[in-house]
Amino acid sequence: MSFSSRRRNYLLTPHRRDGLIEVMKSMLTHSFVLDALDTTGADTFSHFEMLIDEHRKMTNQLLEEIHSNPSIQMSVSSSASQPIPNMIVPSRLKQLVPSVGTFYTRLPLRKAFEAYNAKYGITKRRYICISFNEIRHILNLAQIIAMIHPYSEGGTVKCPSFSFLLGSNGGTTENNNGGHRTERQSEADHAALEAWASMGDTPRTDSEDGNDDSKEEEGDKNNKEQQSPRSQRRRIESRDRSDTFAIEETLSFLPTRTTLPGPKLICFDGDQTLYSDGANFEENPKLAKYLYLLLKHGVTIAVVTAAGYEYEADKYELRLSGLLAYFKERGLEGEDLERFYIFGGECNYLLRLGNDYKLHAVREDGPGGWMISTKYFSESPGNWSEADVTSILDRAEACFQSSLEDQNMRARIIRKKRSVGLIPKVDEKIPREALDETVLRIQTELEEAKVTLPFCAFNGGRDAWVDVGNKRVGVQVLQSYLGIHAEETLHIGDQFLNTGNDFVARTVCPCVWITSPEETTYILKSILRLAGVPLMALMNNPMAAGEEEKDAKEEAEGEEKEVGKKVVDFEEVGRRSTRVMMDVYTGEYIGKMTN
Repeated sequence: MSFSSRRRNYLLTPHRRDGLIEVMKSMLTHSFVLDALDTTGADTFSHFEMLIDEHRKMTNQLLEEIHSNPSIQMSVSSSASQPIPNMIVPSRLKQLVPSVGTFYTRLPLRKAFEAYNAKYGITKRRYICISFNEIRHILNLAQIIAMIHPYSEGGTVKCPSFSFLLGSNGGTTENNNGGHRTERQSEADHAALEAWASMGDTPRTDSEDGNDDSKEEEGDKNNKEQQSPRSQRRRIESRDRSDTFAIEETLSFLPTRTTLPGPKLICFDGDQTLYSDGANFEENPKLAKYLYLLLKHGVTIAVVTAAGYEYEADKYELRLSGLLAYFKERGLEGEDLERFYIFGGECNYLLRLGNDYKLHAVREDGPGGWMISTKYFSESPGNWSEADVTSILDRAEACFQSSLEDQNMRARIIRKKRSVGLIPKVDEKIPREALDETVLRIQTELEEAKVTLPFCAFNGGRDAWVDVGNKRVGVQVLQSYLGIHAEETLHIGDQFLNTGNDFVARTVCPCVWITSPEETTYILKSILRLAGVPLMALMNNPMAAGEEEKDAKEEAEGEEKEVGKKVVDFEEVGRRSTRVMMDVYTGEYIGKMTN
């Protein structure tokens, strides 16, 4: 785990905690202390599932009242499907967790907990209570299940992707919270969770206590070296190939151009989500393949990143070099390519992938321009004035300067068109506490100044930035421009604490909280498994039920398929990208390396 990642996810200070997870952990800790987690753990998750349902119902009722009242509707800028800023929902969950936001789907928390517990035996532990990160993993699993197998309160199943397989006369079952599912869909749910359980372990790269893990990592490295690293690497690579080929083969049974059940738009953070902090996408073929499979099956992918190089496409292409090379080698084409977007500077620069495997700026103005078509909501970049942008950046820069001097940081300030940042000097590091202090100062300064434009002040792990705009606006622009609803959108990122820049995305769509590219890979693998395996179960295909027993056969098939197939050499991609050196902070090319 990288140094900056550990600092971003440090959880022992009040401003770096998630209110909902903390309350859930507190209630589960009581059960653990009383040695009752085995009997009450699932009920505790059922209780929170009920509280979330109540909160969602009250939120929807308030929205209906607001949007049915013309005088109130004129004073707000949100659409009927979006929450009103600072809207207070008088639910029991809101009283327990004042910082809780909006839930766009139901969360089957009990089902997710039971699946997670069956796999890891949490309730059988005697000395170690359920951790913050384990609850985070359970919430992630519940969110994925909810989006792939949605069911509505009191009635019909909203799963159009399965409609060609489901009969109209199937029996129905009612879950604990009143939602109805057909018997075949319940069987599909069961098959999906069994498939999830057969996957490898959830990556454990995150740290709750913020301690330096370098010694432990070094010890792990030494142990691996003693276990014949070449044979171990071959075994891992063989298993990975077998797994990804099995997923791809399962998905191949889908009818042509059938969209996968689940999210229609998946947005990703960049650093520490798709690639390591400050690095490029050049060493993760599994993640590249899962992104490729999602694009092939109708999902729109958008990288919503703070990295802002205006419309200099070559600089974004350098950061995504391995991924774009993978798309080219696999022959991704046409509409599939055009469903890949990148939104630079949080929400300022929108680019789309073309048939030449290059990124191209999406028109801002004129017919079909993304700024013009999204001006109907007040926070859209199309409504900003340059004077307001300059005012925010001036205030932020002055605050950065004051904080730099007060804390004697070995850092420098850089300013771009829509952002200003505090970055370390060469070969220096800025203490995490200094970065957090700086971010909280700026957040307070801009909030008290009542700035009229959306902004984001965040700790990037090694640096701190203030962007005009934020990921709430970025995701909302994409939803509007592409015609995709909030409940059909999923945002995946690593900074969901209040000094991070993924935090505000929660207000406009469901989110999954990861801490590393390895976790992102696992999440996408889970989405593909949960989307594909139930389909095979409904088609009475034995692959879904007997997949674990066929590992050896799949591995052999995977080896045969790989023979003669053009595969991206990620080491070569990485070697080529290092020939061109770019300062990731400024976007300036700083020289070329020779072969």
